Amino acid sequence: YLDSGKVDGFILMTSSRKEFHIKTLFDMEAPFIVWGVPEPKFCYSSVTGDNFNGGFLATKYLIHAGRQRIGFIGGEELEREVQQRYSGYETALKDADRSVDPRMVAYGDYSLESGSAAAEQLLASAPDLDAIFVNSDLMAIGAINVIQSKGKRVPEDIAVVGYDDLSIAALNNLPLTTIRQNIPMAGRLLAQNLVQFIKSGVVTNVTIPVELVIRKSA
Repeated sequence: YLDSGKVDGFILMTSSRKEFHIKTLFDMEAPFIVWGVPEPKFCYSSVTGDNFNGGFLATKYLIHAGRQRIGFIGGEELEREVQQRYSGYETALKDADRSVDPRMVAYGDYSLESGSAAAEQLLASAPDLDAIFVNSDLMAIGAINVIQSKGKRVPEDIAVVGYDDLSIAALNNLPLTTIRQNIPMAGRLLAQNLVQFIKSGVVTNVTIPVELVIRKSA
């Protein structure tokens, strides 16, 4: 695409092999911008949600709702976004004089199936958990399916908080409490800041706020 002259720049949105793609674009000297936390190895433009605060808000809400054993289901463990959400989760627990129980932490790949598998893992290793913060709405729906298949109720027995506030979150049979990322704002900033970089060479790294949306799953 770049060699054809039909494309002036790229918006990179990927949840896997991100560092490989960034290095490839960087080595090609292609103008690009990334949705996600910037890698410190390279200097490039990015837009990301406030992942730390998202993890903190979700966990703090569950603590204030009286939940005692709060699990965490992340995306891919080495992703910086996931690490920041985990850090927010951990900080909220520490602020409430609690510590992270490794048996209540699992990871997936943002797919429905990986959310189901992670929930199976958590329920097997920590059957007394009463809440889960999940790093994506799709994984959260997978987790809810597993919880309900075990004869447990959501949210009465186990509350679930997702992430992103995709349309499926509100339309699911059990509407999801979730962390909303302002996707329209992110899209505008990705496009505007890429154009700005192409025109001026100015690198921008922007973090946009997130908010908790309360529905029936928690």
